[in-house]
Amino acid sequence: MIGETVLERYTVQALLGEGGMGEVYRAVDERGQAVAIKRLHAEVATSGDLVARFQREASAHAILSHPNIAAMHAVGVTDAGHLFFVLELIEGHDLATELERGALAPARAVKLAIQLLSGLHHAHQFGMVHRDLKPENVLLAGSGDHEQAKLIDFGLVKLLTDVLGSDECQRLTRTGVVFGTPQYMAPEQMVPEPVDPIDHRSDLYAVGILLFEMLCGRRPFEADEITQLWRAHLTEPAPSLAEFEPRLDHPDLDAILQTLLAKRPSQRFASALAVRRALESLSM
Repeated sequence: MIGETVLERYTVQALLGEGGMGEVYRAVDERGQAVAIKRLHAEVATSGDLVARFQREASAHAILSHPNIAAMHAVGVTDAGHLFFVLELIEGHDLATELERGALAPARAVKLAIQLLSGLHHAHQFGMVHRDLKPENVLLAGSGDHEQAKLIDFGLVKLLTDVLGSDECQRLTRTGVVFGTPQYMAPEQMVPEPVDPIDHRSDLYAVGILLFEMLCGRRPFEADEITQLWRAHLTEPAPSLAEFEPRLDHPDLDAILQTLLAKRPSQRFASALAVRRALESLSM
């Protein structure tokens, strides 16, 4: 793809990285403005009809405009039949890279969680759910007081599931295409026929996992076997922060995390805005 011009305006310059769904490239438009292009694996777009549906569905995501969500500029298909998205290019690194160095300072972790919740609240108001919140989908730009968290791949898992159907997603998963990340999935996302809806409250559960990990340097539920991990998410109570980090003996913060990580969506916060306000009221 390097050297190609797509949509008659974006010239691809370099490969930035590769993930479970495809590759990400750096490109520039005709004015020299840098953008990111996410090209999905060829297996995902298997017919012209599917590609057209992707384009219609993905176009709806272009209405999202928020400082904590990477903007989507366009959707297209390469000459080779690969579906791609043109996105805002974020100069920085992802939260996963940051967490490789260990836990974050509590005040910084809470600040980043508040930013993510601000972006989620904006999207949720349009009825859009991320469904794949994880450190790799949080980019960090700037530093210090000017550090800014940006959500990427917003709604991509839901879009793929809606267009392809769950059976096709399961088939593609067996080929290595990734649809969601079990370590950050809410309990209702883990069962074949969930009693509870998969909605904005599923994103709030993932925020709870992310915030816990930023504070402790590890997730609240970890296991070597995927079945053990699922069982923990479905049945085990969330641990307190002090179980892994004694200096984080903070009852109010624990109470927020316990509510975020409730097994049933009805027991969680009602909205991202409510969580954000609860975190903003803390003294860290």
